[in-house]
Amino acid sequence: MVVQAKFKERLLETGADTTWLRRQVRAELEAWSDPAKARVRHGRRPEYLIIASNVPLSGVPGTGGKARIGKLISEYAEIIGLKDWAIWDEAQITALLNAHPDVRRAFAALITPSEVLAQMRDRLATPPEVSVVLNVPTATIKPGQPGNEAAFGEAYAATGGAVRLGQPFGEAREETCGWVQHFDGGQSGEPAVICALYGRPAVAVAGPVWQALGMIGDANRGGGTAGTGFPVGARPPTPVIDSGSEEILLAGGSWGPGRLIREAAGRWAWRPDVAFDSEACRDRDAWAFRDGEMDLRLRVAARIPVAGDGMRVTQTGRARMLTVLRSAGINDVLRALATRYGLNADALGWAETPDGVGHNNSRFACYQALVPGAEGRPALAAYLWFMLPGSGIGDISSVADLRVDFDAIEPAPAGPPQIPAHLKITRAELAAFLAQGWHATTAILPLTVTPNPRELPPAGAPRLELNIQNERPETSGKPRPRRTLDMVDLSDYGQPRHDPHGDMSVAVTAPLGLAEDEITDVVANALVRMTEDFGFTGSGP
Repeated sequence: MVVQAKFKERLLETGADTTWLRRQVRAELEAWSDPAKARVRHGRRPEYLIIASNVPLSGVPGTGGKARIGKLISEYAEIIGLKDWAIWDEAQITALLNAHPDVRRAFAALITPSEVLAQMRDRLATPPEVSVVLNVPTATIKPGQPGNEAAFGEAYAATGGAVRLGQPFGEAREETCGWVQHFDGGQSGEPAVICALYGRPAVAVAGPVWQALGMIGDANRGGGTAGTGFPVGARPPTPVIDSGSEEILLAGGSWGPGRLIREAAGRWAWRPDVAFDSEACRDRDAWAFRDGEMDLRLRVAARIPVAGDGMRVTQTGRARMLTVLRSAGINDVLRALATRYGLNADALGWAETPDGVGHNNSRFACYQALVPGAEGRPALAAYLWFMLPGSGIGDISSVADLRVDFDAIEPAPAGPPQIPAHLKITRAELAAFLAQGWHATTAILPLTVTPNPRELPPAGAPRLELNIQNERPETSGKPRPRRTLDMVDLSDYGQPRHDPHGDMSVAVTAPLGLAEDEITDVVANALVRMTEDFGFTGSGP
């Protein structure tokens, strides 16, 4: 690891500071890239690099100073052989010193008069009577941008002023999605910040909470407060949002609204708020492998944004996943449906899909479970597909499908193709599969790469698409066309204003690790949203 320290003696507080730092960093990267340089010929190229500077950098995703320097480093990463890097600007270094006061205290004589006195007091066994006159201006709240002084001053006074927050380390500065000012903690001894989203009231936050936010995901890849947003409230409410809060409400981040949840052992986890939307077509036809023609497909497709390098599907991970899958609730759904249809599911088991139906390697894991019907062809077919992103940041894609061939369950008599009413998938069966498919895609399949999916480093909010797909709609021109409402009983949601000829879908943004009853409730609400979107007259109880 190499730490490059870049100190600018005279800060202009303009874009020129960022330009200066980019020139400095580029020069270092060029030197590390040149095999003729002595540092390369007689030394070792770094695998990890930290750029530390007193230059303040904007954290605006994509266009801010941090993003521009991060992009510059990424252009040299492969040449140098960098595995990872970080950028510590003035705010980051301040936050680290806030979190580690012993380090700051070691250089107290270089920081503030109050800390000089503290050091003198510590070193004197019997402090003498000393009269000290310091002609140094007292630090004050200086948001530094017109229009913020009043808001920050109100927050400072409301939370105890100098007694609780102490003195500021500097002026308020723009960071990711708002304004931030750091404080030394005063008599409380706990560093704190006052932060304010653009156009929102200022709030005070304990230093450890602010530090925890900065460690969510990868700050160099859109994580930290850029992704999660700033604290805007706590449950239960407190004057200062502190480590004792159970939930901290967040807003303004690129990942959407969410919460910081306090877990065991003082750990914090980010959780997005549950939300529904109708843009559920991204993964409708993904994994379009077909193992023979069938009639109906129920699908749960999850995308889990992650920022983690080195993830691989291993044999150990497959074994871990299969152990959990064999006793998972999705098997109960399949067996119950097979029993109702008079099919034999005694031999139900999961096996890797054959070539042409799915891939199985260090990036893909694909499994199937088949229930035979008439003439031995599959009457029920369940598939699980898992795919890692192609790089260190991206979406884990995870899909659970249940396909049904009604002719293989009960061969149709000659004449126009019709599905007997008693073969329809009921609302309870539909909801049960969607709930168990949710669990399989978010909690079981990711076991191929991690023992605890909830600890995957987030790069955004997980999103699931719930689909009811007609594989033989009347408009397809395929033989034996089907009507969607002949295959799935949605009468509990009222009557459709028009016949849904093809697919029905809904999308849900939700955190990983929901309990079974929570998933069941979300699925129930999702089905109401889906049927409303497709013009049903009203939901049943």
